[in-house]
Amino acid sequence: MSTSGKSSKSIGIGIVIGLIIGVGIGYGILATDSEGTNGDIAILPQQIVTVDNPQLSGVVNIGLILPLTGDLSTHGEENWAGSKLGVVDFNKHLEKIGAKWTLKMISEDSATNPVIALEKLMSLNAKGIKIVVGPETSSNIRNIKGYADSNNMMLISCCSSAPALAIPNDGVFRLVPDDSNQGSAIAKLIQHEGIVVIVPVWRGDTWGDGLSESTTSSFVERGGTADEGIRYNPESPEFSATTSLLAEKVQDRVDEVGADNVAVLFLGFAEILQFTQSAAQHDVLNDVRWFGPGANTKEYKLINDPIASEFSQNIQFTTVQVAVTKNPTYERVERILTEELGRVPNAFVHSSYDAVWLIGLTMLQTESTDVSKIKEVFLDIAKNYYGSIGSTRLNDAGDLAQADYEIWGIRDGEWVLVGKYTQATDSVSII
Repeated sequence: MSTSGKSSKSIGIGIVIGLIIGVGIGYGILATDSEGTNGDIAILPQQIVTVDNPQLSGVVNIGLILPLTGDLSTHGEENWAGSKLGVVDFNKHLEKIGAKWTLKMISEDSATNPVIALEKLMSLNAKGIKIVVGPETSSNIRNIKGYADSNNMMLISCCSSAPALAIPNDGVFRLVPDDSNQGSAIAKLIQHEGIVVIVPVWRGDTWGDGLSESTTSSFVERGGTADEGIRYNPESPEFSATTSLLAEKVQDRVDEVGADNVAVLFLGFAEILQFTQSAAQHDVLNDVRWFGPGANTKEYKLINDPIASEFSQNIQFTTVQVAVTKNPTYERVERILTEELGRVPNAFVHSSYDAVWLIGLTMLQTESTDVSKIKEVFLDIAKNYYGSIGSTRLNDAGDLAQADYEIWGIRDGEWVLVGKYTQATDSVSII
């Protein structure tokens, strides 16, 4: 993902020319920022540039690998809907600018399994599809990254955030900040809430290991104490042994400093439902605060299950997720997907939506589906695109540069926004 020579390339084909807030004067890209009176999307500001693009025609395929089954099926379903909407809207854009091609998404289910994710990637490659939205998890990306790089493929993930995958000049781009940022945000939040000791319990995989390390190290640097915690097997069918051990550890810490000063740091995926059902059987685990990551934010199973819902309220379960800059595109995507899904989706749906637009706009710029050509300008396109998550500017490792976080909690049986972490000032504000 080298940036050399990119500034000399003109970004004009199929792209709105104008001033984008936060970008500066020059070329700018703004996707679906409003709806026209007939319900169609509109491209703003100023004008749509007509395209004469003879090198792309017909149907252009891109791949998508998401966990439609398995531990992250809830998020997978939501993020699939986000990318699908992105394809629909981008094709409306192509029609408006007179392009002679349309985008089509070929979807594959990773089943939240790194081995299956590799099989799906190999299948897409055999079909000649080199550009893929996904996978969702860091463990999946870690397992398929070598194959993708050696076969000149490109992965654009909505959600992978393990710091170990923040690698410059590879074929992986991620529309979230890496977890060195999320870890700092969670640590600051826990410190802000008056906690002095944390007992971490985390999913034993690439993502869990990385986020546990970044969060606990940041908390200790801030003067707190971190227990050695528990690394659990995410494939376990039940968690009674883990929660019993966790209860012992938490009790020891409560005996030392009191329940008000101790918190559980849970870092996992959808298995949190089974985990909380088991944890609810231990009084001491009901008596301390629990904190979690974006992967658990808005997990509707926690509020739909009676046991998990009561437990989550007792522990004032509080999480963080990447903050997006609310804008008309965000509001439109949120409204459409909430109506389609029957619930408010997680924030990653907006990254899933924008991933499609970034791919499509880069194809317009390069007049090509060649991965090598697309990589040359992808960072520039991302830098100047303003979509559903707001700015999509990426850092040198190809990860989202912005790193503010919203704070969400389960209160009175519902997920509610309770505050924000601002990276620039390393501060937490509670609503």
